[in-house]
Amino acid sequence: MAYLARAERRRSIVEAAAAVVRRDGLSAVTARIVADELGGSQGQIHHHFASTEELAAEAWRHYAEQEIDAYEHSVVGRNAYDALVLFFADLVNADGDGRALARWAETGAHAQLRPLIARSYVETLARLTDVLALVLDGDSDSASARAAAGRILMLGVGLAGLTRITEDPPVPAREVMLSAIRAETS
Repeated sequence: MAYLARAERRRSIVEAAAAVVRRDGLSAVTARIVADELGGSQGQIHHHFASTEELAAEAWRHYAEQEIDAYEHSVVGRNAYDALVLFFADLVNADGDGRALARWAETGAHAQLRPLIARSYVETLARLTDVLALVLDGDSDSASARAAAGRILMLGVGLAGLTRITEDPPVPAREVMLSAIRAETS
């Protein structure tokens, strides 16, 4: 493995860990798995991060910021309904599997038990709420738009988590999500 300056090495470790989050979820972020992803050693991981929790929190932040940025760029010029359908595509498309949104549900569960992840999760959740409020109202500072964004986001995350733990959820996730999108955009 080539020599990299400390900050660059740390960034490469975070990027590798974020790739693990994208592919396998936050639970998969371990020093061994990230070292394998990076093509390095577990010692390098431990040298740059005080704990796996610190690494996981940074990995989540990086992963979530990339996802939010990509979404934000993809909705330029779309109306609110279409932009929300795009964001919640995992739930509203017949072939959707809920995986991307389930990452948020999984991380929320980790956040309840792990303070560093909680901080990272809340920060990214706030940014995502701002983006969805902007989609809904054109103003991320609007209290009503932020409340609507929060409602639809929490519903979507909850439904995605539910679809990951059972093939037969007690509510029809697709219909519930589409109904919520219609209600928030009408």
